[in-house]
Amino acid sequence: MIAFLLLTPSKLVAGAQKAYVDERFVRNTDRYVGSIVLYHIVRQKPYSGSLTQWLKRRAEAYEKKHKGTYIEIEGMDDASFSERMERGRRPDAYSFFSGSLYADRLREIPSLSVPFRDGLFQTKCCIPYGYTGYCKLVKQPDASGEKTYYSNDILAARLHAPENGAPEDKADILYLDLRRAGDLIRYRDGFALSKLEAVDSFTDAVAWIGIDRETDERKAEAILDFIAFLLTPENQQTLDALGMFSVRNDVKNIPPESMLKPIHKIYETVNTVDPFLWQQAYDSLEEDAKNARSGDEEAHTRFTKRLRECSR
Repeated sequence: MIAFLLLTPSKLVAGAQKAYVDERFVRNTDRYVGSIVLYHIVRQKPYSGSLTQWLKRRAEAYEKKHKGTYIEIEGMDDASFSERMERGRRPDAYSFFSGSLYADRLREIPSLSVPFRDGLFQTKCCIPYGYTGYCKLVKQPDASGEKTYYSNDILAARLHAPENGAPEDKADILYLDLRRAGDLIRYRDGFALSKLEAVDSFTDAVAWIGIDRETDERKAEAILDFIAFLLTPENQQTLDALGMFSVRNDVKNIPPESMLKPIHKIYETVNTVDPFLWQQAYDSLEEDAKNARSGDEEAHTRFTKRLRECSR
């Protein structure tokens, strides 16, 4: 009896303390079960919504590893996204290119131990998971260059292009992003003998992913886990087929066509923009770009200054 009274309380106390520690201080490791909605917003939609499909395939692979968690990818353009926001249809997470989202929609997320490529802008509100660049596509080896197409005014103003350019289907030389260039080479007659050159290593075409500020903690943890999954070397390597580049400096970009090798080499060190400054400045940049192409020197000065501020 004496032994029982002396020894039992210590075991009970130890057990009670262990239960208290487990309940109060050990983080809840239960995985989120349910659906997560991710809006993928594109400003310039490439062929067949290629990145949307890439995200859907990655989501399916993630779901197989995490039974009961479903990632619903909904692709849309800027106009459709704005309409949904006006109706109060908020997602749990966003995938977007620089210039499609304001920072105040996103919650701060912890940094990930990923060896990001040099030159990628870093922010606490979202994570870059892929990017593409811009190129000069020469349709035929003997193209005169008299008919030149520019995919957007901001790119054209960067290159000091005149106001009047040729339409895409009539041009001999085209300045556009690599995804669209790959599209033309693969699927359009007359581009089989095309040659490609990099414009430079600057790009605003960076794909980001972030979490809505109103998303609850358990969903946010699952989304962060999905982001980490997108950033694995295995998944990053598959971006090559889209004309995009891995954000990891330990993943070698392997171009799907040999003609892309010089461009891939240049974009291994990239110069990118602050995605939120780009959003704030985009309308002004575009207006100044149009005016600069018409010969307005003051507009060109403003354009150059804004461009520099966004890429600092």
